[in-house]
This record gives sequence, structure tokens and C-alpha cells, in this order.
Amino acid sequence: MHKYSFFQRGAVIAMAGLCFLTAPASAQPAQPHRFLATTEKTVILTFGGLSRQAPLQNILNYMQAEKLRGTFFVTERELQRNRANLQLIRSFGQDMAIGLVPTKEGGVQDYCAQIQRIRKALQADFGVSSNFVRIMSGGGNQEAMQEAVAKTGCTLISQGLNVVQSKHKDAQSPAEVMPQIFGKWTTSLNRGEIVYLRTDFYTHDNLAADMLREIKKQKLDNIGYAPQDTADSPDNDSAYHTSSLADVAKNKAEHYTYPVNPDDLPIEMQPEYGANQITDKNFMQEFYRRYIGAPEVGAIDRMLGFSRTEMARADTTGLVKTAPPQTVFLTFDDWGNDDSINKILYVLRKHHVHGTFFIITRNMLNNPNLLRAIASEGNEIGSHTNNHVAMTVQDKRGKQIPVESEEEYKADVESSYPKLLAVVGDMRLDSGRPALTRLLRPPTLAVSRMGAKAIFNAGYTYIVNGSGSTEDYGAVSMQSLVGIMNKIVHDEKGNVRRGAILIMHMSATAKRTPEALDILLTANDNLPEGHPGKFKVALLGDYLQDGYDQSKEQHK
Repeated sequence: MHKYSFFQRGAVIAMAGLCFLTAPASAQPAQPHRFLATTEKTVILTFGGLSRQAPLQNILNYMQAEKLRGTFFVTERELQRNRANLQLIRSFGQDMAIGLVPTKEGGVQDYCAQIQRIRKALQADFGVSSNFVRIMSGGGNQEAMQEAVAKTGCTLISQGLNVVQSKHKDAQSPAEVMPQIFGKWTTSLNRGEIVYLRTDFYTHDNLAADMLREIKKQKLDNIGYAPQDTADSPDNDSAYHTSSLADVAKNKAEHYTYPVNPDDLPIEMQPEYGANQITDKNFMQEFYRRYIGAPEVGAIDRMLGFSRTEMARADTTGLVKTAPPQTVFLTFDDWGNDDSINKILYVLRKHHVHGTFFIITRNMLNNPNLLRAIASEGNEIGSHTNNHVAMTVQDKRGKQIPVESEEEYKADVESSYPKLLAVVGDMRLDSGRPALTRLLRPPTLAVSRMGAKAIFNAGYTYIVNGSGSTEDYGAVSMQSLVGIMNKIVHDEKGNVRRGAILIMHMSATAKRTPEALDILLTANDNLPEGHPGKFKVALLGDYLQDGYDQSKEQHK
């Protein structure tokens, strides 16, 4: 796995605007970047194919009207034949970078020379200094081109989204193209994602600009929080913007190196730490102590491999017993796209509270910037397993049965933590403790003896269900969802349930969650201090530590 830091070897030289041929001869081939490692709320627009002025003019006009920023890759051929178009790009204030073109017999030195020639011309003729390179097509010796990018100290750019596909060349409208570019679950662009659009490809001169317009409307504008039924703060900073590659490179405060090197982390963060401590002999003692249950999970539903006596002793409160009075915990399950998660982040930021995000890691690595952003805003991270496979399900006869074998489930939970570690393992909260916890929430809240043992032996410290699931993925109305949230954090008299854990979801299916949470938190903010229904929000990791024991009826 390669690093998605901004620059490959020679980064300091590159930032100074120079791509030298002095890198070691043994430099490894550069790997293409689908995104830049940043927590900035931005999407990176890049363009190629600058031979036709009409579609290029349409794109530049639209970008100027919408205040969009982007990078246009320039090839040697375009420097020779299309200088007027390049001057047009610069007149609109847009950025440029190096477009590397394969040749039939080109070697490493040939491609190094091509990069240097383009770079020199961009500097001399257009005042642009760039260390970003895109290979403009297939063919040629791709490995030699990648090595040349590394030897010149440059960064190789690919894309997370390629807008242009050959089958759409003669398309007449975005409606023909959009459904085939974006699948059902790709509801938005990703933070720091590189989008690529070839301007001169379509037969229809307006289509490239029209595609950019529709992508912005359908997959970028929807990322910002814009509630339908409540007034929002005038300081709403949830919207994403667009950037050029150079814009993001300059914003160093948002940079990070991905993946984090586990060897550089303290021993307590290593995946194997705390593993292999649970045996059949001590399992139940540890389970009672380290299992925070749920009211709906008990002797009949979602428990497997326990005797009735054992199930009766297991926690069903879902409450953190050492929590101070009027303290509750906000938690979010699954994974999602930027349009669902970014709205939650804004609501938490707006109300100056934080939550625990239990992540399904299977698809998370497609968008590590978003996970990094969650932690950078003071939220903590836990696991929701890698594949979201429940430990047990109910068959047609109403009997609980295992879903996976012991080895399969063991592999699932063991693979989750290292993926989280690779993105946020180096991050710490304001309190000084790691943002990444060893807390795990089991899918569907179901638990089995076999699965729980595997979780503890994988190094997780607590299995955390909660005092109430909102089931927000199936909410029928905003009013009903807010009502459910209120019932979980308040008792029948309207008093705060001390230590309540509110279970919510961050996926696209829970589309009402951000606004419902905003309503709940706004109402809470408006209560006077000392009101029995006014709650405070804390993080689970601050209490589920130092030998916390859920089996004790009372805690000092």
C-alpha cells in the first residue's frame, strides 16, 4: 500500500516549484492519486483535452459564474498548437499542470525530459509552477512514466471520478450520462476527491459544461446542510467548495499522511495489543464486565450460545453507569457518503458537542479523508466490524443461528481495526487520548458467545450496544424521529436518563437524522441551566476505560 501524502520523494523541492532530475536512480515508480490526503471541505476539479475552444470557453464561463476552481493539464502538443486556448485558461485565473503523453519507444529519461520541457514552458509562458503530472492516456511504457514522475520529484495524479466515457461521445444531454457514471449509492462526491473531465471529447459543444453543472447540482451542492423545516445558523460552514490541485497543496493545515505507519505508534495502539486474553474459563466474567447491552437484546432475541441464567445476568440497560448526572452519549453507526456524514458533522459542530462513530470499514478506505475529518472535529472512532455481518440471526423457526464460522467472524473483526488505524491512528482528541478507540458495536446489536470472544481476543475493550436505537433508517417522519430520540434520552417524567446511549446512523438511508438531531439539540440548548430535562453530551471513551465494569449494579 502506498502513501497518499501530497508529494512523493523530492517533496520539498517540488513545493519550491522545481522538478529536478537528481532523485536517486532507484526511486520507486510514482503511484497515481485518486484523491489528495486532506480534511479540507473541497472537491478537486481537473481537466484535459484542450484542443477545442468552444467547449473550453463554455466550461470557463460556467466556472467563473459559479466561482469554481480547477486544474487544466497541458501537453506538449497543446503548447505547440493551442496556445490561444491556454492563454484563455489563464485569463480566467485557472491553474495548469503537466500532461504527460505516452510515446511508442519512450523510456524513463525521455519522459523525464518531457516533464521538464512542459514544466519550463508553463513557468516561462504562463507563470505557472506545477509539480502535478497526469498520464493523459494508456499505452506506452506506463511503468517508465511512473518512474519518471518519481525521479522528477513530482506527484502523479489520476482521478476518483472520470466523467467522460467513450460510449457517451455523441450524447446530447447530462440525463443520458449521469445515471451511468454514478451508481445508486454514489450520492455525492468525496472530500478531496479528484474529478477529471476531458473538455474536447463530446461532439456536443455544450455537454462538458452541462455535465459539470449537473455534477455540481446533484453531487456537490447536496453535501451542505440545508434543513427544510428549521431555521439554520447564519454561520453555516457546511458547504463544500471546489479547488485546483495547487489550492489544496497550499492548505497545509489540512494535510496528513495516509496511511499512518503503525510502526510509529505506541504499543497500546498496535492491532495485537490486548489480544488473546480471553479463555473459556474467564469469558463470562469478562463478558459481564465489558458488555454494554440493550433493552431489546435478551433471552429470546439476538443472543446465542448463552444459558438463560447467563443471559439474565447480562446487561440490558445500555447505560453507562459512571456517567455524571444528566449526561448522555451520541453514537452513529455504519458508513456513508459526504452528503450524509458531513451534515451530521455540521450539526455536532453547531451545538459544540461530539459523538462516537462506529465505522463499517469495508468501504471506508474509498474515502479516508471523510473519516479523518470526523476525528479532526473532536469525535471518536470505534468499529462496527469490516463487513457488517451479524453474530447471530433468527431463522424461520424463531431460533438464533450463527451467520459465519468462528474463523470467518474472527477475520472480520480483526481486519477492521487496522483499517481505522491506517487513517486516524495518529490522531488525539483535545483531552490527549487517541481519537481511535477499541470500542466495537456489533451489527444489529446481536451477540454470540463465539463472536464476543473473538472481539475481545482481537483487542477490543468493550462491546457497546446502547439504551435505545432510533431506527432512523426507517423513520416515517421528522416528528416521529425527534420523538424517539427524546424518549431515549429522557424518562417518562421528562428527566434525563443518566448515561443513555443514543444509537443513530450515518448512512444515506438515515436522511432525516441530521435535522432531527439538530431539533433535539436546539431544544436542549434552549432549556435553562438546572432544568431536569437538560442533558450534557460526553464521549464513551472517556468512561469506558480504566477497568470500567458494567456488571456492577452501582459505581462510586
